Formats: sequence, structure tokens, C-alpha cells
Amino acid sequence: MSFREQLIILRDKSKLSQQELADKLDVSRQTVSRWEAGKSLPSLNQVGKICKVFGIDPSVLLGEEERGSDGAEARERAVAAEKKKTFAVAVSIGAATLAAVVGLIVTIVYAVKDAMYDASVSVWIIAVPQNTPMIILSVLLVVFIAILAVTLILMLRKRR
Repeated sequence: MSFREQLIILRDKSKLSQQELADKLDVSRQTVSRWEAGKSLPSLNQVGKICKVFGIDPSVLLGEEERGSDGAEARERAVAAEKKKTFAVAVSIGAATLAAVVGLIVTIVYAVKDAMYDASVSVWIIAVPQNTPMIILSVLLVVFIAILAVTLILMLRKRR
């Protein structure tokens, strides 16, 4: 039997309302309602208080076999959610990096092409004032790519 079912049965047997139980445990009625709905679980301190109110052992309230399976399922759900979140962030960072790299390539190609048509240019990065915005854009894109790469590396190291 699950914790929520045990709590409902114990509260009904004791003829306590959710509000009365909440008052004895120093929590809100909504907290007791969430426990009984299975939307949240009490802390270990709160489990101890619940056991004192009903005069039972924590193993009875939690159910030895239920506690183990519920904990394992909760851990599995948490790990799966974390993997999904990590994957979504990695894909977002990868997409931003790809867009920045493409932007950098297009900027450099355009700057070189533009410099080739200018007969007075000897070194396109230094001598062509009209290319200055493209050079600045290229530098900013390189910095952005570096930041994204470092973020992705740190995220992947943290995952291990």
C-alpha cells in the first residue's frame, strides 16, 4: 500500500479532518491534501511527526517494500527528467554554435570577396575601412562560439 493510501486510511480511522491533521503537524491543509493526492511526499521530519500523531512505526506508514520501489521509481524519473533537460540544453547550444559558425563563415567569405574587388586593397583586414564592421562581427562571432563551446564542455563534464 502506498504512503498516500496509508495516510488516508490512518486519518479516516482517527476521524481527523485534513485541517485537524495539518494543525497537529504544523503544516497547511493544502500540504496534507497534496500528500493524500500523491502530488508530494513529506520530509523525514514530517514522517516522524505523522507517526507520533497516529502512534505507529515509520515502516508501517511507508511500507517497507513500497518505500524501496517508490524511491527507485522517483530516482529513475528524476534521472530521466535530468537527461531530457541536459539533451535539450545541449541541442540548443549546438544549434546556436552552428548558426554562429555559419554566420562567421559567411561574414569572412563576404569580406574577402568584397576586398578582392577593391583594387586599392593590399591587405584586406587592415587597409579596407569599409570592412571594419565585418571584422568586428567576425571577432564577436568567434567570441560567441568560444563561449558556447566552453558552456557545452562544462555541461558535459558536469553530467559525468
